[in-house]
Amino acid sequence: MSDRVNIKKGKVGKSVLGSYEKISALVGYFGAVGSGETTLAEGQYALLTATTDMAAFGISETANPLLYHHISEYFRIGGKGVRLYVLNVKKGANAGFVELITDKSVEKMIAGADGTIFNLGFAYIPASASVVDGVPSETLPAIKAAQNLADWTQKTNRPVHIALECAGLGSVTAATMLNLRDLKTDGVANDCPQVSLMIGQDWDFAETLTGMEKKFADVGALMGCMAAQLVSYNVGEVATMILTDANRRNWVNAGLSSHEKVKEKEDELDGLNTKGYIFGEYYSGVVCLNDDHVCARIVEDKDGNMSESTIALSRTNCKVMRELYAAYLPKVKSTVPVDKETGKMGTGTVKYFEDMGNDVFSNMAASQELSGGETEVDGESNLLTGERVLKVFYRWVPMGCIGGIDGTVNIKTSI
Repeated sequence: MSDRVNIKKGKVGKSVLGSYEKISALVGYFGAVGSGETTLAEGQYALLTATTDMAAFGISETANPLLYHHISEYFRIGGKGVRLYVLNVKKGANAGFVELITDKSVEKMIAGADGTIFNLGFAYIPASASVVDGVPSETLPAIKAAQNLADWTQKTNRPVHIALECAGLGSVTAATMLNLRDLKTDGVANDCPQVSLMIGQDWDFAETLTGMEKKFADVGALMGCMAAQLVSYNVGEVATMILTDANRRNWVNAGLSSHEKVKEKEDELDGLNTKGYIFGEYYSGVVCLNDDHVCARIVEDKDGNMSESTIALSRTNCKVMRELYAAYLPKVKSTVPVDKETGKMGTGTVKYFEDMGNDVFSNMAASQELSGGETEVDGESNLLTGERVLKVFYRWVPMGCIGGIDGTVNIKTSI
């Protein structure tokens, strides 16, 4: 046999399959999708790993243009390794936005996915143009319902961040619109830090739609940005999260879900940004998201504790909780030595449990997901009688983010 052709095994590089941070779910009332064996029936969900998977479930650009768009944008922006669950909720009589979010099939999907879903989006087009505080009347109840769902995912040790489509805006006037950074219930502050509201749209694509769909918001694009970025990074990072693709004609003209072009509403953009809305805006001719807002106040208390006031802080905290849970779970009901005189853990045992948490923080810091963290185990934890709970305290410091640059330029006679 000739040795003139020499073929060797190549080396396998880092896997492009993402971990749970790149796994998302899109939920909506999508109605009849496909037919026969190629269908996404109401009440069912499917896992997609690429846009080409849509055909297997009967999702087509012709029959389901808006759903097809959301999914296509998610994979286009999310890049390699992202995955997407799509849940087609069965719509009951008079069911609205809140009913979509609270439908039991959502919790069943999250459980069925073994808690791997990290980014959760809801697509919803209101049937009418009823408006309260400058936004569709269903918006505020939906935000609160979404935070309740996020609280449930945290209690069940699979925390998520939720993106809501805010479709159907009237002509945008920021001054009269709901302040997402100052939500209240009966006059009492009601923060929803795991919820973000998308009002941006690809205006040219919206032009191809009819009726209320023309006022859709690009929740699929927002979710794609979330899946693409490290948890600590801003979804609107100008260097990496450009939405515009001139060749494909994506996001050449940024719009709002009032189906008004962003360029025609420039006087309103600062007000919308201040009030916590997410949309596309221009940076040297290309479009990026304006910021990574959440529906919550920006708070720092006297002890230096910070609120989850951005998507980055929310998603990083979600990952911190997931990683700590995974690290400590195997130790539940395990046997540990205690000091024979005090009945408490010894110094070495305390350090062992602290190192477990500190390893989580070290790994995340090495990946630029946070700046650092610290674990403190209560050495007085009673592990002999009663509930035998190991008490642990965690503290972490996030990565910083340059929201803007304020520079001063002077002309000098010499330097």
